[in-house]
Amino acid sequence: MCERDAKNAVLDEEEAKRISHDTKEDLDRNFSRFLVFPDTNVTMQLVDRPHLEQLFKIVGNDYECPNVLGCMQTSTNHGGVEHQIRILSGLPLDGFKATFAHEYSHVWLNENLSDARKQRLNNDSIEGFCELISFMLMELENAEPQKKLILLNAYTRGQIQLFIEAKNRYGLEDVIDWMKSGTDTVLTSNDLGRIRGVEIADRPAASASVASLYSAPAPQVPDTLVLRGILWAKKRPLALINDRGLGLNEEAKVSIGKTNTAVRCLEINRDSVRIRFLASGEEQELKLRTTR
Repeated sequence: MCERDAKNAVLDEEEAKRISHDTKEDLDRNFSRFLVFPDTNVTMQLVDRPHLEQLFKIVGNDYECPNVLGCMQTSTNHGGVEHQIRILSGLPLDGFKATFAHEYSHVWLNENLSDARKQRLNNDSIEGFCELISFMLMELENAEPQKKLILLNAYTRGQIQLFIEAKNRYGLEDVIDWMKSGTDTVLTSNDLGRIRGVEIADRPAASASVASLYSAPAPQVPDTLVLRGILWAKKRPLALINDRGLGLNEEAKVSIGKTNTAVRCLEINRDSVRIRFLASGEEQELKLRTTR
């Protein structure tokens, strides 16, 4: 390990647990609109490389990983499900966070996918989805070197690039629906739109249950983006735009007339929000129209 990397290497077990806790909070804060990560039945442990590689074999992956950095194992104990995450000791800080996010995504998959879907889903798709969540977290933290490492790692056999493209084109919600109940088992570059092929109906919009401090009159499906309400909380404010509730840095597809567009919420104030259109990168400020 070079002197530069040694300065922020994660070597201490207690420090690793603290960073894991903070990373879990980051995942909750940025993805709670789409994913609910379990908490009480998950443990984390630092291990050396020989130990980790042995554990990787025990878990039962049927293909080689060129550089094993972490491992997650799910077990049943007295009727309860437990997940144990093990991460290679000595990773740099961003590498540790990215690996933890990847393994925690495996936890989410194990708790939210049916047994039939897990058996059918291609392993490269599973790893590609976990890398997507890791990549998105690194994107939010502006960890450009770690993002490049994720893209350079070929062990998802190109699925990470396709998952990123699908997320940018259709939104994270469609990606998650496909993981749960897609008609296909792997993404293909020649027909990425098949990610919208699912075996169950789309989930209903969650905005109907959002209670806001302010409200603005608007048609049920506006023809433009309308800021309909703001639920103000210091740690986790929520903006209601058309038919969607978005937290800070969250992405979602918002209905506009008879179509929809994918946006990211960049900023939430007490009477306005700033969003970015994912397709064009254009930013727009939406003002709240209060009623009396």
